[in-house]
Amino acid sequence: MYSQIRQSRVVPNPTSGSASLEQLLNSPYPSRLSLYETPPDLEVSIEEFETFALDRLKVLKEIELAVIRGPNAETTQKKIIEISTKYFPLSSRKVKSFNDIIQQRRKDYISHFILRLSFSRTEELRNWFVKQESLLFKARFQEFDNEDRSTLFKQANLDLVQLSESEYAELNTLTNGFCKNDTFYKASFEKAFDLISSRKVFVKNGFAFVPSLELIVLLVDDFKQKLSEQSLICSRALPKLEGDDRLLPVLQNMSAQYSTSEYQSSGVAGEISSSDVDKLSKFFPPCMLNLHQALKEKSHLKHSGRMQYGLFLKGIGLKLQEALIFWKSSFSKHVNEQKFNKDYAYNIRHNYGVEGRRSNYSPYSCAKIIVGFGFGGNSDDVHGCPFKTFSPNRLKQFLNAASSYGGAQVGDSDSKISDIVALAKSKHYQVACTRFLEMQINSRLATKETPSTTNHQKLAGGKPNSDSVTVEGISHPNTYFDLNLSNGIVSKKSTPPSA
Repeated sequence: MYSQIRQSRVVPNPTSGSASLEQLLNSPYPSRLSLYETPPDLEVSIEEFETFALDRLKVLKEIELAVIRGPNAETTQKKIIEISTKYFPLSSRKVKSFNDIIQQRRKDYISHFILRLSFSRTEELRNWFVKQESLLFKARFQEFDNEDRSTLFKQANLDLVQLSESEYAELNTLTNGFCKNDTFYKASFEKAFDLISSRKVFVKNGFAFVPSLELIVLLVDDFKQKLSEQSLICSRALPKLEGDDRLLPVLQNMSAQYSTSEYQSSGVAGEISSSDVDKLSKFFPPCMLNLHQALKEKSHLKHSGRMQYGLFLKGIGLKLQEALIFWKSSFSKHVNEQKFNKDYAYNIRHNYGVEGRRSNYSPYSCAKIIVGFGFGGNSDDVHGCPFKTFSPNRLKQFLNAASSYGGAQVGDSDSKISDIVALAKSKHYQVACTRFLEMQINSRLATKETPSTTNHQKLAGGKPNSDSVTVEGISHPNTYFDLNLSNGIVSKKSTPPSA
């Protein structure tokens, strides 16, 4: 699609009735729900290219918000289908003509591959794209009818074998008749790992016996894995587009509009001194509060912790000279001035862009901390995301302490924190973090109305509510701090933090 583009032939339906299954199976888009395995080889105008991509980006960003704001899986599913149908209707063959269906599927197919290329630039962008596309894929699968599902399973070729009568009888005996009313398939241990870890399947001789209702898990896992691999391969095609002054600006614009993880300093705290850090720590996100408390307790952080915390402090307004004072003071119990200047000062100056290649490093995003930032797991490793690295009990204790750290109290904090821990346990780390921020802000608003919140309670990217403040989604620790410090009223500046 990206290097050799030709005109595709779409054969119109000669009748005004519905499209036949045979027609569609012989078309470029045989399934209503696509696995997006082969890049399209067709002609696309630059206007279509941009419009299709923008529409899909709108859908994926709405999916991200639906997951964060959805009170339950059913509501989230409904919202995903609603927004995807608005921009990408995929009608049943029984209600639309062949030509109408082909045009719908063409837009869906092309838009996916445009964004796949656009979002292949970095690991963070790839991870975000794969996550949202997988959620869209799953929601559509659950919504569509059995004919569509059957067609898709044949294309997916998951290497599943339906249990024989003797195997089924044996399984029924082993489970005391629990499996009597379902159809089961054999899948290799590797393919069914998620189902095995959640104890939803029976395992024997290296195979998982998967009930038909759980096949969607295998399908989505397979889709996600292949899309991740293909997106990485796609990233290697980007250099070939460097000289294309038509497509490259459009692709760059697409990924630039994914701005939720790109931090721009708001300057809400102003220029802070080393002595301000401890006072401001009550507004820190859990990941940075954990690092701050560990630094105070041990008077030391390992390299990964210093990088994560140091760049965060840089982002909230700690200038280079104050940063040197802060770290020297923090290490003073175990490190004298000579050793500090020899072993630590260079790296701090390097992070501020005044040493080495003079790169002005940015604070780490949530995706970087959660996915792309190694965690050793021993007692000295305190970097990373607590929602991911802490056990449920430890996380609950930590959040209980953090919720009262700034002096605010919430009447039903125990139940709120239990819900947050449950989100983290389900691997919704950023959703859990967002909920905790809302809890902190609403706690303060309930006990004391500050001048900054008298007139309105609209968060940056959020929406006002007569009872409470809501946040659309936290994807950067520095954004968390900005919103927490200002009770959500933040106007972003265009200038990044500097030395």
